[in-house]
Amino acid sequence: AFGANFIHFQLAGLAPQVFTATGASPQEFGLLMGLPLLACAIFSIPAGTLGDRFGVKPVVSAAFIVGLIGAIGRYLSEPTVGNYLLWMFFIGCALAGLNSNFIKILGVWLPPQRIGLAVGFYLAGIGLGQTAGMAMGASFETLGPPFALSIFMSGLSLVILIFLKTSPAGASRPESQPVLRNLMYVASKPAVWFGGISIFFMLGSYVALNGFLVNFLIEVKQVEAASASISSSVVAFSLMLGSLFASTLARLTGRSRVFLVLCGIISAASVYMVCTLPFSQATIVFLCLSGFFSGALLSYIFALPMLLSYIGPAYAGSAGGFLSTFQTGGGFVLPFLFPVMANGRLLDIFYLVVVGFALMALAALPVPELIKRK
Repeated sequence: AFGANFIHFQLAGLAPQVFTATGASPQEFGLLMGLPLLACAIFSIPAGTLGDRFGVKPVVSAAFIVGLIGAIGRYLSEPTVGNYLLWMFFIGCALAGLNSNFIKILGVWLPPQRIGLAVGFYLAGIGLGQTAGMAMGASFETLGPPFALSIFMSGLSLVILIFLKTSPAGASRPESQPVLRNLMYVASKPAVWFGGISIFFMLGSYVALNGFLVNFLIEVKQVEAASASISSSVVAFSLMLGSLFASTLARLTGRSRVFLVLCGIISAASVYMVCTLPFSQATIVFLCLSGFFSGALLSYIFALPMLLSYIGPAYAGSAGGFLSTFQTGGGFVLPFLFPVMANGRLLDIFYLVVVGFALMALAALPVPELIKRK
């Protein structure tokens, strides 16, 4: 998870270099950031259902090989928007295979009461990868060396995956499931739909926030490039922390719906304060809050398949693919749509991020009250 997200969000930290090398417009850059997520939206359901049918390791390994090809192609090709669009799509295939099947691995290894924390650790790997990718942007003046580093990270991730144990020794594995029947069964469950719509707005707003944050701080808030790059990394780092503490915070709140609404309100209000206040240490605090609480909501929603008794390990791949399709679909659509709606104005893009985080909480309201049930 660290490696796959490192090579994706590396592009956000390299935004000034990408604009210089390719002459991309804000809309084109939003498309570049979102294209891996389009690949994820297209292939997550097939990857999840195939994982239920043939097993996790062969499906995810094939996806990571395609991602490695994308990393190599991005390094070798001429720096044009068209070339990078192609290779960023390849890079997204690794995300599709992993995001749709990780919950199935956790469900086989762990009891239900540990699933929430385990999802938090998985999302922490995502957050650390994004943080490292964005923070390193200021360390390079050109695109070649960081893109070479991404090849190493992608290859290392594939090697680690080869040694992954998908179930404990002697554990009974879920029976191989028919692909179409699984998909139809999962699609009949309203909780999966509402959870998916919620994280559609979550990831779309989060990617738009991270993708345009460096340029927003430089052009709108007059922050130096190095400080802007480091400041942007705190959002992903905070998402990691929010993922880890989500289950604890939800239990302290006492009600799922209250917890999810608070996550949305705090995330939206924090980004609004970033828009309206001059840059200062308070800006960093508000960026941290937006990442923390949006990550907490994402962790809770992604734990749903293993916490709902009518899904469980047998259908976890299909349900994970369903959720991943919504999540990454938002990550592709909104970072492209927001700049179009804002006519390229960075401040207006960030106001749309505020709206997106608010809608994230609204969509989560019908999600089952798991804490009360327990």
